[in-house]
Amino acid sequence: MKTKLFAALCFAVGLLLTQAPFGALAADPPVSLLMQVSGAVEHSRDGATWKPVARNKYLFAGDMIRTGSDGTAKLVDQATNMAQTIASGSQIEVAGTALKVVSGKLSAPEAASGDLVAGLGNRFAEAQRYTTVRRGVQKEGGIKLRVVQQITLSSSYPELAWQTFGKQHGFVLTIDGTAHTVAGVDGDLVRFKVPELSPGKHSFTVAVMDGGNKVGEADKEGGIIWLSPAEDKALADSIGKIRAINAKDDFSVANLLDEKGVTVAAMDLYRKYFDENKDDNEMRPLLIRAYNELKLVDLKQKEALLYNDKLNAN
Repeated sequence: MKTKLFAALCFAVGLLLTQAPFGALAADPPVSLLMQVSGAVEHSRDGATWKPVARNKYLFAGDMIRTGSDGTAKLVDQATNMAQTIASGSQIEVAGTALKVVSGKLSAPEAASGDLVAGLGNRFAEAQRYTTVRRGVQKEGGIKLRVVQQITLSSSYPELAWQTFGKQHGFVLTIDGTAHTVAGVDGDLVRFKVPELSPGKHSFTVAVMDGGNKVGEADKEGGIIWLSPAEDKALADSIGKIRAINAKDDFSVANLLDEKGVTVAAMDLYRKYFDENKDDNEMRPLLIRAYNELKLVDLKQKEALLYNDKLNAN
């Protein structure tokens, strides 16, 4: 009996190890955001190999930054939202959750824009839950649709998104009792620009159609929070503050939209960022989390595979 029990336990552990690579274990959130990079600025993980930095970059425990004779940058603490400037000819190490001056000078802390951190730490920690990969698991047959449980939309950001089942399957999106016909598409996901709604909460559901027949339906209703014109403008102003610091800082804008629940727009900017910065794998869990929020199961699994493959290759 003991032999059989031990064998069963070994099998279970082996199964877990094949489904969840060691790289999928939770990582600590980033400690600092490197931004406003000017001149010669380099990054290293081991102190031996240094690579130039030309954009905003999130730093984790153990990361190192050094500046040349013409280099400067700012570091924004992700817990306190305080910013410090790295002087030229300096080297800074992220020691645990603190910044250590190896050489040169780091200015005294001062308050940074709150829009730069926007709840990143909590979402990053939560996102680690969704990076586990279950390789080789077969899907059950039939159409099963899930939709986002709550999303924020506005005149500036009116798009809903959900899973596609091929071009042959269309949809009927019903918002507060009003039906909208949505054509089926090939590709990753279905998008629909929601017509203007009154500010506040709304409910919706999605039916999957084959010709004139309903062949599936979302298992739960979704919720929409539609922003008022004033709220939409306030969001635009917050994004403007980020763009004023760095016009190309798509990640910080995505982070802000994500924090506000504008998940489709956040997903789009996360995707753009990782398309342009394929080596920045550490922050990829936030895109995986966005896919999870939108119930885009296939995209979530695909991105989790990519994240773990890159993590385990290092």
